[in-house]
Amino acid sequence: MEPIIKFENLSVAYDLGKSNETWALREITLEIYPEEYVIFFGPSGCGKSTLLYTIAGLEFPTTGRVIVNGKDLKSLNQKELIKFHRSTIGMVFQAYYLIPTFNVRDNILLPQIFAKVPPSQRLRKAKFLMERFGILALKHRKISQLSGGQQQRAAIARALINDPPIILADEPVGNLDSKNAEIVLDLLEELNKEDKKTIIHVTHNPKDLPRANRVFYMKDGKIIREVVNTERPTIEGMTKREISELERLAQAYPYLTETRLRAKLILNHLLLPFGIDTQQKIEEAIEKYIKGEINQSGLTEILDAPPEEGGVGLYSQRARTLAQKIVNLAEEIRIIEEEKYPVLTPAIERAQRLRTYLLDNYQGKVSFEQVKRLDEILTKRIIGKIRKKTLEKFLDLPLKKGGAGFNRRTAKRFTRQIELILMKG
Repeated sequence: MEPIIKFENLSVAYDLGKSNETWALREITLEIYPEEYVIFFGPSGCGKSTLLYTIAGLEFPTTGRVIVNGKDLKSLNQKELIKFHRSTIGMVFQAYYLIPTFNVRDNILLPQIFAKVPPSQRLRKAKFLMERFGILALKHRKISQLSGGQQQRAAIARALINDPPIILADEPVGNLDSKNAEIVLDLLEELNKEDKKTIIHVTHNPKDLPRANRVFYMKDGKIIREVVNTERPTIEGMTKREISELERLAQAYPYLTETRLRAKLILNHLLLPFGIDTQQKIEEAIEKYIKGEINQSGLTEILDAPPEEGGVGLYSQRARTLAQKIVNLAEEIRIIEEEKYPVLTPAIERAQRLRTYLLDNYQGKVSFEQVKRLDEILTKRIIGKIRKKTLEKFLDLPLKKGGAGFNRRTAKRFTRQIELILMKG
């Protein structure tokens, strides 16, 4: 089975190239399959809602692609995008976004009106959905007369009325009490299991996680781990695999930091016959080592020191042996899971600082390719690989010819500023 949603090296940035440049998403590549229930989980500001909006076509990639139902969303024109919104996705928001001057029925009917569905057909569909979600008796009420749970059920009915294959739910129960939250989450799970809808659910609540086929944990705009729910059937197209010990720990401790999770994994591997208090002290020592707060010698000292001095109280030989095992396991995990960041030379770092200064004082908008090209050109000038005249030429040259794509006036101004800064050292 082909994936219904594909992210290919997706990144989203705001204020590109400037000192307040912000990367909401960084280099995300993953696939979601038809009829799958997927949760993006993480704290506020981690990028999970931005990711949802790229699926909806409400936010576009700075780099990379988002492909939904075989369509590259960035390639769609305005007319095609409107058709996509009406036919392919239904959105459910935390704040409901129902029209307060309309009654319940008219809010639910609205997408069908825009789609020019005949009145009798749309009324029949709206009645069916209101009956299903237990709000038929409320159809003539204004939105302000509904509880939060009733409003969210109306919002889900509106999202479903055009029968889209994908439902996007952005913190759908964030404003609800526990009872209504369960009702809404049960509805989403029912839509997935019975109606075969693909559900993409964004949440910061770990209680929601068991409902999903897969959970993607997010932090600082990146997917930091993926956990497969072995309690739910494998979706056709997904690779079957055994759940790793790290994934089991992630399920049990969804709020643990990466370093603490790795510390717990190492501790479990060592199979220490110690009590909980002793295990906790060892775990804390491992985390300090992973964070780089102590070296191997410092780790050994903590393991060897008596409990009254804040240590674990192992005898010296055992402390040294255990410290070496921890160092070896930590290195194995680092090699397996390390992210490949480019090593920045002093020249590249200086070029990036110089680029930030130039663009902070530039009123136009730049593309990701322009930022990359500008960094390359500035680095060459800093190390003396090109001279002033060549620098100005490259700044003025179009992107497709290997330049940075600025106009002549900007190229001259940038060159003058660059040379003055380089002269000052």
